[in-house]
Amino acid sequence: MQETKKFRLSRRTIYRDYFKHMADTVGEKKYLTYIRDFDQGIVENYTYKDMHLLSNRLTNGLFNLGLKKGEGVALMEINSPEFLLTVFSTLKAGMYSVMVNIALRGDGLKYILDHSDASAIIIHWSLLQAFMDIKDQAPKIKYIIVDLNEAPDNFTLIDGAYSLQEVMKASDEDIDVEISLDDICMLMYTAGTTGLPKAITFWQGKLLGGLSLQTLVSMSSLMADSGDMLFTCLPLAHSNALFLTCLSGYAAQTPVILSKRFSASRHWDICRKYGVTRFNALGAMIPILMKQPERSNDKDHNVKVIGSAACPREVWVAFEERFGVKISEGYGATDGGGFMLTTGGADDAPVGSMGKPLPGTTAGIMDDDGNLLDPEKVGELVFLVRENELKQREVKYYKDDDASKNLIQVAKDGQKWFHTGDLTYVDKDGWFFFVDRKKDSIRRRGENIASFSIENIINQNDKVLESAAYGIKAELGEDEVMVSVVLKPGETMTPEELLDFCQGKMAYFMIPRYIDFVEKLPKSEVHRIMKRFLKERGITETTYDREQTGYKIKRI
Repeated sequence: MQETKKFRLSRRTIYRDYFKHMADTVGEKKYLTYIRDFDQGIVENYTYKDMHLLSNRLTNGLFNLGLKKGEGVALMEINSPEFLLTVFSTLKAGMYSVMVNIALRGDGLKYILDHSDASAIIIHWSLLQAFMDIKDQAPKIKYIIVDLNEAPDNFTLIDGAYSLQEVMKASDEDIDVEISLDDICMLMYTAGTTGLPKAITFWQGKLLGGLSLQTLVSMSSLMADSGDMLFTCLPLAHSNALFLTCLSGYAAQTPVILSKRFSASRHWDICRKYGVTRFNALGAMIPILMKQPERSNDKDHNVKVIGSAACPREVWVAFEERFGVKISEGYGATDGGGFMLTTGGADDAPVGSMGKPLPGTTAGIMDDDGNLLDPEKVGELVFLVRENELKQREVKYYKDDDASKNLIQVAKDGQKWFHTGDLTYVDKDGWFFFVDRKKDSIRRRGENIASFSIENIINQNDKVLESAAYGIKAELGEDEVMVSVVLKPGETMTPEELLDFCQGKMAYFMIPRYIDFVEKLPKSEVHRIMKRFLKERGITETTYDREQTGYKIKRI
């Protein structure tokens, strides 16, 4: 009988061996609870052993179809166990998964499938038509695998396609393919808020933050404490849900609750029912939750900490008091070289701060000429890159060397700095504060305006659900401030009413010239507003122009 090789986690360990080790040691422990239908109470539970054996079946099924190590598998799938099983499977097979935003259609979807060089796609049945619309323009896709979970009885597969469920009727034997730490294992695309998305490349030995599996496992305890119950409703195609919740929870042996999507009306009910203690919030989630009708049981839950990114300071304290929780703000990016800021839950962290750098890292604020700025001055957030960590901090975009090289630049001090593209400032005590995305900043008649600041003020209006501020070219060829505003259901508002609200709450030059009331804002899956689509839409027949109406701004 062949002797089982003893497992030892090291910087050379690959994910396949780690998954098998977890199945062998804590196999019967529950890892995932999937809410397939909250209203009907339909849930599915998966242990560590389940995840291992099921992903083995999928891996062997992919090999049986003819896929080979090194090939790409596009993953256009809703939040589901099948999504995670595909990620586990490609890691085991030495293939790479390609994260596809499920909202993509037409040219956007065609671009990802072509650019990624994927030879297969695993797609949820409800999204199949989006692929069929561009199928003839995606010749690199040789295998179409459709997840039929919850498909209607009359749903039929297209010719040449395979059902995921049939593919997974393969052997659950362990996979034996030679895998190197240098093998590509994942492509994760940026949102493309200002242009075509870029594909962040990950390797078996260099996943999130350029770190090895060994380091990521040791860091998982920072994401969860003993007795925690994690929850995510964010899309698994992005790093927050996939890395910071699902894979961190896996490594920390902390159960994970997964839902299909964010639902403001059901969010706290889910937390209550499943004993959630922690969840992460992005984008407009906290303001939207805050705008839900108050309920007598708002504090009746077990949530202790909410990991937040860009929570508006105007609602911070009120949110904590209403729901009885602690907001722990942090900053990081999938293509951020592993750098981050965090408040770490510190009691002395000022409201609105993103936090401070981790021990051993140095952050600064830099102007466009490469000069480091003093406290309270607004500039780009940068991180010092030391020579001995250069390889780790490098971010590689798939087939885009120029964009990769631009992230780390030599400044006037002769040192290398990682450029984040975010405008921030730091106070005299070393706390960093977000101002705006550098590309979203508006320059109007010599004034630099943070769109984020305009939005925060407008969103305080009781009738407003959310808003987006951006620069639009006017008669003289320079930016004017435009806002698109979504009102709460049943509310009405005139442009003049909104302008009256802005008076005295923001500088006169920040007050919008153009106003559009819209039904919804274009967003990425992580609720980031896609302003380039609003800019492309531009001024329309429904746009209000205060300079054409004679509305007077008070220059206070």
